[in-house]
Amino acid sequence: MNKNRRIVLLLGAALSILFVGCNKLEDYLKDDPLATYDQCRVEKMFWNYDGSILEMNVTYNKHGDPVSVINPQGGTGSPNMLFKYDNKRRLTDYIIAYANGGFEQWHQYVYDNKGRVIRDTAYMLGWNDNGVPADYYDGAVIYYEYDQYGRITHTSQDWWSYPGNPLETYYSYDAQGNQVVPGAVYDNKISIHRTHRVWMFIDRNYSLNNCHATAYNANNLPTNLKLGWPNPSGTKFAGYYVGTLDSIVYKCK
Repeated sequence: MNKNRRIVLLLGAALSILFVGCNKLEDYLKDDPLATYDQCRVEKMFWNYDGSILEMNVTYNKHGDPVSVINPQGGTGSPNMLFKYDNKRRLTDYIIAYANGGFEQWHQYVYDNKGRVIRDTAYMLGWNDNGVPADYYDGAVIYYEYDQYGRITHTSQDWWSYPGNPLETYYSYDAQGNQVVPGAVYDNKISIHRTHRVWMFIDRNYSLNNCHATAYNANNLPTNLKLGWPNPSGTKFAGYYVGTLDSIVYKCK
């Protein structure tokens, strides 16, 4: 083999390694369906519902995990979202909170030895008493099941006020890695949920692409989203499920 040919082959090998390292999200999802697109994170968005527009600001801890989604109103119909973690960076509490100390929902999670949430105690309509849910109206215990990739496939929600009649919900995904929902039409851009695993978990949506996105940024992430309710094929994000999310701002590496 002559010297020039060896150089060409070596360059070809080097380039192949380079491009393997630059795979698109959909490529490495084949090996890790829970993978996140960690180049960008949501920093701000404007929630538009029923004629009101609220600026929602997202804050993160030093590890890049979301700790809050705050708006200036923080009341009934437009609550804040708060997140707590243990020293293993596992989500322990998810609180849909009011600015006055009340809460709409307060979820506390129990994990299995694979790091998956298997049980969720959910308190409804109560007060935050020094970091503990108190004076709540009702509650439920929610059990989770997963597929081989770690995506939620089934939840069973048993209300304390109506025991023995759990609400069963099932989730499935198509060959493109998107949640199967009647009437849902997906784009070919990166799902906003993929910017952090907490978004995937709390919205129970591990889709690769977006449903009802209307605009995108240079990183192919949605900057405007039509939210779901009452449309069953719609989407939700960070716990918000009505109206639209407009002018979504990301901080990208």
